[in-house]
Amino acid sequence: MKEGLDIKAIAADEDLRRREFPVTSRVIYLAHAAVAPLPARVSAAIAEYAQRAAETGQFEHLHKAAEDGARSLAAAMLGASPEEIAFVPSTSAGLSLVAAGLPWKEGDGVVIADGDFPANVYPWLGLERRGVRVKRIPRNTDGFITKLDVLKALDEGTRLVSLSSVHFSTGAAVDVDGIGSMLRDRGILFCVDAIQSLGAAPLSARYVDFLAADAHKWLLGPQGIGVLFVRRERLSELFPALLGWKSVHADRDYGHAELLLKDDARRYEPGNLNALGLVGLSEALSMLQSIGVEAIAERLRHLRSILVRGLRDRGFCVKATNGGDGDARASGITSFYDPRGDMAELYKKLLSDGIIVSLRADPEGRPCIRVAPHFYSIEEEIQALLRALRS
Repeated sequence: MKEGLDIKAIAADEDLRRREFPVTSRVIYLAHAAVAPLPARVSAAIAEYAQRAAETGQFEHLHKAAEDGARSLAAAMLGASPEEIAFVPSTSAGLSLVAAGLPWKEGDGVVIADGDFPANVYPWLGLERRGVRVKRIPRNTDGFITKLDVLKALDEGTRLVSLSSVHFSTGAAVDVDGIGSMLRDRGILFCVDAIQSLGAAPLSARYVDFLAADAHKWLLGPQGIGVLFVRRERLSELFPALLGWKSVHADRDYGHAELLLKDDARRYEPGNLNALGLVGLSEALSMLQSIGVEAIAERLRHLRSILVRGLRDRGFCVKATNGGDGDARASGITSFYDPRGDMAELYKKLLSDGIIVSLRADPEGRPCIRVAPHFYSIEEEIQALLRALRS
């Protein structure tokens, strides 16, 4: 692991910023809610592991420290214990393990949000063939879901609620603690798709039963590796939908098979893990820990305030700036649209100017440009975006 980083030092030293984040020497990258570029230290850690594996073989001891480190760091970020963390290939895989592993009965109910990212929709829709009812909470035009919205959707048969901590298109945040506490009081399970907040804002699993997030967005890690949190009290309730030799206690006893599951979340890791992904994730989590998620969130709030003010001055409509009962500041996403113009053409223009953003639709289907900087983004990059919009 390398020494930690400091946001102020990065903002003040362009050479340092370009060394640590090579993408900044090529483009203005404001699409971390899509797929993040790898920091130099993350790509270097992966390359070093790959070289050692080429020279000595891909033996477990080469990545065991990274695996243990990533598990501990991910747990700390969520206020959880390492025994509650499993590694999965993606958010979709984690959510699917939850949906497939719970002991559903015909007539049980699941509540999800309308217009959510499909990763948090299809695993639950797949339960309908088992007689599980799936109810969708309608969103407002900014994508907010409130505690009251959730409460109204509950009925006697509701078994689980699954929500995204931040809406992928508008950046609308939900009150994870408030909703989770309300559901726990009612004996209802709470599952969270945290991919759009983990690494960008403080997030506690205190009132969460299950949570999944991939590494390739705000965590600044590689694709193909993610984390699944399973509350300790739910381990016995969530049976592993995928079983393999690493799910059990005696994972080195190749000649005797007995289904005695591990006592922790590693029971959801059926076989060999993505070693390259773990090495990269461990390095990325170490970097984020050295900076502090609170400091990252504060930096994103600062950049967002500059962006929102500039967008409004230029006549753009900005999504999800208020409303809901979650912390509207707990998101690194800013989405906007021009009621007078073609957002697809504007998106193409920004890309041609070397400004990397995303084109998404709001809950009403209106095309919006989504801007998602990270802690190493600087004010001048936001101003460059605003100048490009004015021209």
